[in-house]
Amino acid sequence: MAMDDGEEKMCRYCFEGEEAGELISPCSCMGGQKYVHLSCLRRWQRMVLVSQPTHPAFYDSDVRHHKCNVCQAEFTCAPPTRHELMESFTGSELGALIDVGCVIASDELVSQEMERELAPLSERSRERSGCRHWIRGVFLITEVTPDDAQMEIPVRTARELEQLRLRLDADLGLAFHGRRLRLAARGSLAGASEQELPARFRELRASPTTTVVLESVERPNCGDDHIAAVNLSRPVAEPPGAGEAERAMEDVARKYAGARRVQVEHYIGGPCEGDQIICCVVTGGGGRGWTVVKELRDAIQLAHSRAARRSEAQGHVGGGQAVRVRGLQARADLNGEVGVALRFLEGAQRWLVRLAGGDGKQIKPANLEPLGDGGGKVMAFWGDARWSRTQLLGEIARGHWGLCKASVSELLADPPDRWPSLKGRLAFAPVTEMTEGFLQQARREMTVLRAAREAQGVANDDDGSDDDDDMQGARGGGDGGA
Repeated sequence: MAMDDGEEKMCRYCFEGEEAGELISPCSCMGGQKYVHLSCLRRWQRMVLVSQPTHPAFYDSDVRHHKCNVCQAEFTCAPPTRHELMESFTGSELGALIDVGCVIASDELVSQEMERELAPLSERSRERSGCRHWIRGVFLITEVTPDDAQMEIPVRTARELEQLRLRLDADLGLAFHGRRLRLAARGSLAGASEQELPARFRELRASPTTTVVLESVERPNCGDDHIAAVNLSRPVAEPPGAGEAERAMEDVARKYAGARRVQVEHYIGGPCEGDQIICCVVTGGGGRGWTVVKELRDAIQLAHSRAARRSEAQGHVGGGQAVRVRGLQARADLNGEVGVALRFLEGAQRWLVRLAGGDGKQIKPANLEPLGDGGGKVMAFWGDARWSRTQLLGEIARGHWGLCKASVSELLADPPDRWPSLKGRLAFAPVTEMTEGFLQQARREMTVLRAAREAQGVANDDDGSDDDDDMQGARGGGDGGA
């Protein structure tokens, strides 16, 4: 179909006509700039993200998402959210793996890149670098919480109050991490009406108890969810707060003397609040095969309770203990597999066991070999890693992380073996415009290498080489917001 001036309708992005899809006029542009395919407009909006950092502290709402950069008119079709655009790079399947009980792990290529960056630095500088958290990191997602759409700001001094007043505009609002926030009648301004709020804020005085609350103008979406995860691959012999850990053990042992048998392993969980225990993981129980507990005292008590022997029928196995299957006749294929004893089923006179592969089985005590002393186990994490869902999707889209469902195998393995054990299980984002340049190059080189080996045919099969080893790291990696 021709335009009124005789020119053919054409998308200003791809220069194709209606044969490539419906053409729309989303702004005030005229002539050859008037028409676009909606898919082309979305592709343009995706490309805007490629040039932006993924951390929310360093990006803002980009005018190009909702305004034409030629005529400056607002697009008549609402733009997708940043979360929706990021998910268009990763796919919804990967997005669904950002959930409690899943694992985020870095890839070898990105870990090697970080090691190269750290190599010229002094040992002290390397220790202080945030990269140490991400190199071959294995992060268990422990919490996913919706954003509460507000920010509480303590105002202790007159200078802090004055700085806040200068930051707020005439509407008592400001832009922060890509969102519009506005002063709310909460905190020290609670009870003020919409009309009273400006005067009440002008009259406000700073004090040790003064707080000001800003609320998001727009309702938060799932992209604003807060993701918390702890690193399973950085154990430490001496925790940052050894005294705190000792006091927790003493408090529980005063009530339950057997609690001293509980083994407490300490880990650097991540860069956020590394001077305190953010959470603990206790093996056993039900469901996945572990429980996340906030307080160390509660975790020690829970581990002791699960490990306690309550009847002769349960044998030498305690709840939460690692076990190996042996002597099965009908399911001989399970012999030699390891798992975690969850709980003893009195009626069936069997242990419910979560195997490393994820299956749950009911097994007689005589067919279980206990591993370790069985006094209970707690993994205590000092600090954690945190993202918004959209931020994490962006890092995944850049190729920095792979994801998979967690299993008890991550908890049963020795810490140095946890990252290698995920090989073949992790899912990575496809190569797109968002993928880091050095990863794109590595993948191209690996594709050429694989094609050359396939051309060699049987000769390659006989040389004992392993394509998977060569391809390790060619599918992603992690920076975790560093």
